[in-house]
Amino acid sequence: MGIMKLGYLWAGDSAIIIKAGDEISVEINRTIAALLATIEKENIAGITDFIPSYNELMICYDSTIISFDKLKDAIITLEAKIDITAMTKSATILVPVIYGGEYGPDLQDVAKHNNLSPEDVIRIHSSTEYLVYMLGFTPGFCYLGGMDQRIAMPRKQTPRLKIPEGAVGIADQQTGIYPIESPGGWQLIGRTPLKLFDAHRKPEFLFKMGDILRFTPVTKEEFQRIKAKEEDGRQGKNIGY
Repeated sequence: MGIMKLGYLWAGDSAIIIKAGDEISVEINRTIAALLATIEKENIAGITDFIPSYNELMICYDSTIISFDKLKDAIITLEAKIDITAMTKSATILVPVIYGGEYGPDLQDVAKHNNLSPEDVIRIHSSTEYLVYMLGFTPGFCYLGGMDQRIAMPRKQTPRLKIPEGAVGIADQQTGIYPIESPGGWQLIGRTPLKLFDAHRKPEFLFKMGDILRFTPVTKEEFQRIKAKEEDGRQGKNIGY
């Protein structure tokens, strides 16, 4: 299957950026995912890393092994092999979340901003399937697509200096999960007990580009039980809570 025209850009002396478009869309993102899968299968000598994003794929390489032009030519020859339709849809992964209270201090503000009740925000937020477009910002931070605009709210004017690991937030028309403790300006509506990033786990990231997530409300008792299981190191990709 043919794909949209790709653009090739220099990125310093040891990286190339392949651009599939200027928009954020499922089709463009699936093109990047298919491109990444195709190139990985080729095991091209000299490639050291892949960094996919919404609409681009950065490929880092060792310039003592392969040049920009040779790498570009090698990828261009692979374009005909890229088949978006061959990309299988990921199974929906359930992400347990405790909403509101100390775990989601901004839930009331999000509800008020949108003339909704907190229960409405929870229902809308947890009734949608979200595509993981990319990881970035901090290790394992998922940029998710698909949030209902009815619960959108701008970022905080003054970011928090410390947001706990697992915090679930809203910023404009996006939702996401903070994988590690960090500063941030998103509106916090809940928290998941799942550990999105663990340097001692293989793979280190719980989710990856192309995964489909769905948030599911849990009680405080369920939250604590799943968190204890995570801390014991028994929790894996198949979330069995």
